[in-house]
Amino acid sequence: MGNEGIDRWLAVRVRRRHALALAGGIGASALLAACGGGTGVERDASTNDREGAEPVSTPDASSRPAGWTAASHAPDAAPDFALVFPADRVNRMEIVVAPATWAAMLDNLTSLLGARGAPGRGPQQPGQAGAGGPQGGGQQPQGGVQQQPVRPGQPGAGRGPGGGDFTPENPAWAKATIRFNGKEWTNVGLRFKGNSSLNSAWRGGTDKLPFKLDFDEFEDEHPEVKDQRFYGFRQLSLSSNFGDETGIRETVAYDIFEHAGLVAANTAPYEVLLDRGEGPVRLGLYTLIEVIDDTVIERSFKDATGAIYEGDGRGASFALGTLPQIESSFQVEGGEEANWADLKNLYNVLHAANRVTDGAAWRKQLEAVFDVETFLEWLAISATLQHWDTYGAMTHNYYLYNNPATNRLTWISWDHNEVLKRPGEAGPGRGVPVGGAQPGGAGPGRNVSLDRKEVGAEWPLIRFLLDQPTYYDRYRNYLKETVNGVFNPDKLVARYTQLAGVITPHLAAGEVAAFQAAIESLKQATRERHQAVTAFLATA
Repeated sequence: MGNEGIDRWLAVRVRRRHALALAGGIGASALLAACGGGTGVERDASTNDREGAEPVSTPDASSRPAGWTAASHAPDAAPDFALVFPADRVNRMEIVVAPATWAAMLDNLTSLLGARGAPGRGPQQPGQAGAGGPQGGGQQPQGGVQQQPVRPGQPGAGRGPGGGDFTPENPAWAKATIRFNGKEWTNVGLRFKGNSSLNSAWRGGTDKLPFKLDFDEFEDEHPEVKDQRFYGFRQLSLSSNFGDETGIRETVAYDIFEHAGLVAANTAPYEVLLDRGEGPVRLGLYTLIEVIDDTVIERSFKDATGAIYEGDGRGASFALGTLPQIESSFQVEGGEEANWADLKNLYNVLHAANRVTDGAAWRKQLEAVFDVETFLEWLAISATLQHWDTYGAMTHNYYLYNNPATNRLTWISWDHNEVLKRPGEAGPGRGVPVGGAQPGGAGPGRNVSLDRKEVGAEWPLIRFLLDQPTYYDRYRNYLKETVNGVFNPDKLVARYTQLAGVITPHLAAGEVAAFQAAIESLKQATRERHQAVTAFLATA
């Protein structure tokens, strides 16, 4: 490593780990030990939503819904991680919607994705025919559902290499009742969520669709639920485990990232039932995921007031020429000064001329605005996990947080249902040789080689960094640390067995055989991937 050798690398790493420890983040559950309608607009930001709305007065206790308690519903309750995200059991949640509301939700999804069960039409762009209706204004509410226009910074407003949304806008919010743990939450915001997972499930005609919950989405219309929480959580994400018959890949990936000292969401398995007016019907096993801009940032950083951005669109690649798309490609999810200036600054530093004339000066400028160490470690772990559905092939599935303590953007990983799949498991075009690269440019299955040579300049955060020998050496060190630490195949396989034991009693009889086969395949993929990384590190 020369003058920027292993001593400096270790020192930076220790400082970063120490800072994360001081932040007081939640532990990585059992794997840690094992391995050692409202506005209708997608508004996941806690500080930038409802601008211009009339203030909603706080209701007194007598006007709160029946069953409201300080611990379960009140806004000042501390998040109950042990109850909502248990490590040793499967929780059950029931979603109740009025028949007309459910019909309107399906109509809204039809307008966005086309007829249910029909062949797909591919990712859409704003204004494209069939992309969800005319642009420039929301449609009138129907059946309790609010529709919204595309706005700059909203997911779907831009596309990039290997990416693209299947709709130019998020599905509409609708009102629902949530039942859990013997309690009810009323007038909760419910909408469909997801990109390819939602589109593929819709094409398949299944009712097992992914959802997002917002417990005070409709507080303007229903002041009695102002600041309603779900045991301390305002928002929650329900992943349908699309493409993952094990139902544990999200949990495994997040726990590995957290065990490595990176920011990660909590997860838990949930059995979800849906009542559309004819009684509850079992949808199946879901994974509940903690929302990044709700509680993850707050518990992971000393100062949670920084800008939070979700990357989704062409500008999220930071490729040369995408500066004008930065604002349309990053959804602002929170922060007191979230104005995209920090992202544009990162773009300008990445493409500065001194990158090829004075590497040391360029690295210093980059490290002043971007947490390089976190990114390189994420890159190593994601390569080990074969996390292809993210930066390097897809312009989505990551967040950036501008940490006020350092004034640097920190990388946060998202959406891991496709990790650790063997050839043939990932669907058309997604199977990846266990040992490494596929030839060609970016695309599904092609950003998970270990040397990353197939990743081009259209993904500068990978290509430009790894072209610097100093950073490439650090990346290899993180690969080594991964396989010698958090990616221990024996301990992971034991964890898979333990999770399978928790989940199996909650499966339908016809699901058990496929589930068990999927778990065994995941175990084999884990062993094979460990072997592949070890072999790669043995090369010069």
